[in-house]
Amino acid sequence: MVPYVTADAGIELLASSGLDVAIDSASDLVVGGVPVELKVCARNPSPSDAMRMLDRARQRGVRNEGTDRRLLIVMPSVPTSIRKLAEDMPDLAVAGVNDSILIWGRKTQFLNLVGGIEDVGRPRGRPSWGRHALMRALLFSDEPRTQVELAAQIGTSQAAVSRALKDWTGTVEKVNGRWRAVKPEGLWDRFLETYPGPSGITESWYSLDPIIKQAEDAQATSPDVLLSGDAAADTIAPWRVPTKALVYAKTGLPLARAKFAESGRDEASLEVIIPADPTIWATAAAWSAHPRTVDPVLAAWDVRRTGGPDAGEAIDRLARRVLQRAPS
Repeated sequence: MVPYVTADAGIELLASSGLDVAIDSASDLVVGGVPVELKVCARNPSPSDAMRMLDRARQRGVRNEGTDRRLLIVMPSVPTSIRKLAEDMPDLAVAGVNDSILIWGRKTQFLNLVGGIEDVGRPRGRPSWGRHALMRALLFSDEPRTQVELAAQIGTSQAAVSRALKDWTGTVEKVNGRWRAVKPEGLWDRFLETYPGPSGITESWYSLDPIIKQAEDAQATSPDVLLSGDAAADTIAPWRVPTKALVYAKTGLPLARAKFAESGRDEASLEVIIPADPTIWATAAAWSAHPRTVDPVLAAWDVRRTGGPDAGEAIDRLARRVLQRAPS
């Protein structure tokens, strides 16, 4: 099993050291006023790997003349070789999640936050976000579509769509050069069971306002925010009593101005996810011309993750809402 290291864990180390952290995207932060590119490694990189990442980051502008940009690598633990490297490189920062070591500005801090990394058995390699977006798009309509049309709806290449469709014999069929799902219920279940999650960064907030109002207040702070989970389900196929607000955003949101308080994840009434999954806004637009929510398949996955005694019925209602538009 591979330890799963998250961007959130690295950000927690930064915040625990007293640094102020602002989130520009799933891979771009501003830490103590310094622009930072974020890289998450499930396994400890070698010194040569770390230097290659730093060189690529410098080429992308991490170390432009006259700036103080840095690369932050989040990893399970910090070997001595990586520690020495980061203590010598002013534009390289390192966060070791399992040993609570932060090296920032060439200074090493031991933060006493060791709790162990959850071993969630994630597969190696890049998460299969494109394939899972294709699953969702195939469920949105019973109208057969070309590979080019499907690629446009999920924000990926036609070649990637072609490779996925070839692997799904018996699940999809080709009709006059166009593709559709032939077993939508099975495709729905496969998505819920296998989606690797959006990754990225999660901000946790608390408010005493009703859950739907919290989600709508968060959405009002930025034009790109999408409702998900309970709030999306309440919009698409109302059924259950909402238990947690959840939204997707492209950057961190100024929720303190909206009378939210920062909180731990267990106490949060609202989660803001800045996802690494690049397909979420594309599939939302494929589902609705003027999207306020993520697509209903992703919303169902988030309802399932949130849980609760009536989550199953809420997911079934979302499934019926989607599958009535898909081939029987």
